[in-house]
Amino acid sequence: MSKQSTLKNKFKSKFTTTVISLLLLVFLQCSKNDKVDDSKDFLSLILLSQTLPTDENLPEPAINTVDITVGETKYTKALGVCRGDLNMNGQDNIMVPGNDQTLPLFYLHKVDFTAKNVFLTPQGPSFIFNIDMPGGGGYDPAVLCEAKVIENSSTTYDIQVKKCSVDKIAGAVNPPTNTISFRARCTKGL
Repeated sequence: MSKQSTLKNKFKSKFTTTVISLLLLVFLQCSKNDKVDDSKDFLSLILLSQTLPTDENLPEPAINTVDITVGETKYTKALGVCRGDLNMNGQDNIMVPGNDQTLPLFYLHKVDFTAKNVFLTPQGPSFIFNIDMPGGGGYDPAVLCEAKVIENSSTTYDIQVKKCSVDKIAGAVNPPTNTISFRARCTKGL
């Protein structure tokens, strides 16, 4: 994780702790002033704010790797391809190297390095995602899965997806439906 990301996370944590502390002080003051109904609503708001989902990014992987979570199982794979010709021939890919046959195998085909709104598909014009799993079989998206492009500079491409619903492509993969999250960070032209 970069130093800047670490500092941001520490700031968010301290800020959140400070806000919660202030809210609890207000709650306690309201309770002392016999405003019990108001304080209960206020306490409910505090608790609700702690259970709302965050829009935080997945942890940043090392350059030219992808961190993958299939269900609850985590994998880290080296990426051997992160290149293309900006969709001139539909050959833009992010995937493991061709000589890596250890499963799982990660494939993101027809990557459009100019796209800002990205959806992974099992087939289609761009961002075709699939993964071959240990034990045989593989997964691809059961529905369109929204992805987030975290960085798209002249040298680096960083993309993530959270909890993409997937089902089997072919073969006996167990379970037949699952979720996949990943964050891939690679050097363009690899």
